[in-house]
Amino acid sequence: MDKITEVFLNWQVLLVSFAAFAVLGVIKNIGTKRDKDKRVVGGFSQNKWFRKFLPAYPYVLTLGFCFIPGVPLPDVVAKTLAVKILFAIYAGWLSGFSFQLIKSLLKKGGIEVNGDQK
Repeated sequence: MDKITEVFLNWQVLLVSFAAFAVLGVIKNIGTKRDKDKRVVGGFSQNKWFRKFLPAYPYVLTLGFCFIPGVPLPDVVAKTLAVKILFAIYAGWLSGFSFQLIKSLLKKGGIEVNGDQK
């Protein structure tokens, strides 16, 4: 396997992507206020600016994870800043794409997704 494939198709990219996916899901869940009927009534996750920048959050989270010491990264990524940024962009895309995919599958199944209004 060549170096690029080793860097971008491994368990570390899945770990960083899943971590961003989970953190973003928790933030959206915490930031959503609901009434007694479980309808969305507000919260910071319904804020215009939060919703506007929502597509960028997976990239920001994965980039942040790449700079936290102790997060397992491939050796090439840990040594070079440019590759670290490229790795974060790829992991952020994977996280955002999987978030949208799972959200659409749940909606198709009739399950309300956190942060969505009825």
